[in-house]
Amino acid sequence: MPIQTPNNPMTDLKAPLLPSHRVDPALLDQARGEMQRDGVPGIALGVYHDGCAATAGLGVTNVLHPQPVGGDTLFQIASITKTFTATAVLQLVEQGRLSLNDPVRAHLPQFTVADADVSAAVTIRDCLTHSCGWEGDFYEDPGWGDDALAAMVARMRKLVQVTPLGRMWSYNNAAFYVLGRILEVLHGRPFEDVLAEALLTPLGIDGTCFFAHDLIHRNFAVGHAEFEGQTVIARPWAMPRCGNPIGGLIASADHLMRYAQFQLEGAAVLSDAMRLAAFEPAGPSSDTPAIGLGWWLDDTTGERVVSHSGGANGQPCLLAMIPSRRFALTVLTNGSNGWITARRLLKWAMRTYFDLASPEPQAQTDSDADSWLGTYEARLERRVLRREGERLVLDLTDEEWLDGMNPPPISRCGLEVQPAGRDTMLIQPGKRAEQIGNFLRDTNGEIRWMRIAHRAALRK
Repeated sequence: MPIQTPNNPMTDLKAPLLPSHRVDPALLDQARGEMQRDGVPGIALGVYHDGCAATAGLGVTNVLHPQPVGGDTLFQIASITKTFTATAVLQLVEQGRLSLNDPVRAHLPQFTVADADVSAAVTIRDCLTHSCGWEGDFYEDPGWGDDALAAMVARMRKLVQVTPLGRMWSYNNAAFYVLGRILEVLHGRPFEDVLAEALLTPLGIDGTCFFAHDLIHRNFAVGHAEFEGQTVIARPWAMPRCGNPIGGLIASADHLMRYAQFQLEGAAVLSDAMRLAAFEPAGPSSDTPAIGLGWWLDDTTGERVVSHSGGANGQPCLLAMIPSRRFALTVLTNGSNGWITARRLLKWAMRTYFDLASPEPQAQTDSDADSWLGTYEARLERRVLRREGERLVLDLTDEEWLDGMNPPPISRCGLEVQPAGRDTMLIQPGKRAEQIGNFLRDTNGEIRWMRIAHRAALRK
């Protein structure tokens, strides 16, 4: 807690942890209200502050076979795994076994995507900063053997460029297949063993796992979705083995608090200089959020927020840190709207405990908005921005990203859109699901891409 003096504007701020090292009940009350509004069956919270950590759980793991959620309940943390993969890569950089500027082919000589020039030129840094530009949401299942990741990287030869190499970031899952495979090659072991030996075991993060057979006897959450007015189990639960470097780690809030302590305070697995370098902008642009080495960086509150989210099937989650305040918050959920819950809880916590708030986006007129109209396509999504009378509306059509998804993705049509600045739009303004989208221009100044949820789709 800050020193409280009559002239300290933060004297009325609470602390996220009680002196008894429990999560502030006000945060739990806020979480309870948010998850009820968003229809989330269960949530695990973890808070780290000034050298202390605590976790708590609310709700149930499974609406059909309910067990209480606690700090030790296992969730699929999905893309938060990417930060573990990135950290393992930085260990190799520190050991001098690779450089961030190495071409991928220096370590994977046969690496190929559809563009021959990109295949030869793309670097490890491009992969870490999501600026390699090829189709990112690429999911297939080449099997469960130790060769799964190698086989998946070989299949990437079909991936075409969506954005130019190194010019802008666009979230790229497939890039982390590449990084995971490089870890396998340089360590000579399967990715799961690499991560355990390099990070998980040394940090004392025991009990995490990658495979369903390792958790069947434990307390774990399943994902849920809303379908025809009902909360249903989101299937399938498991992701293919090749996806482990991009999002396969299964962990609890307790585990993530130990991980956050390492990221904020340091540990022997990585030097402080290298650890902190990951929290600095490393990508090709000045976009907000900026991209570090495996982390998203947002300075709009006046202090840097370092974060990564995850989105397994029906299990959205978030890990966010404010290094200057020695603070971390993790929110693990098992409902498809949990991304809203997590985002709103982080904003509430930053405002309540540190008086930090990002400027709220405001709708405003833009005489150039009609130049945005059109169809934009990504590998698994089609986006159409159109006029409906005087209104701007957005249609989003998703495809399955896991075979046999039940319930299937639902198209969202007629979402209200309002301009919010040059090449920026508010989607569903004023609603809980409000988010920002923007438009990216080519070197000729022409709009070529629509970016939503960090992903760029190419104009057709």
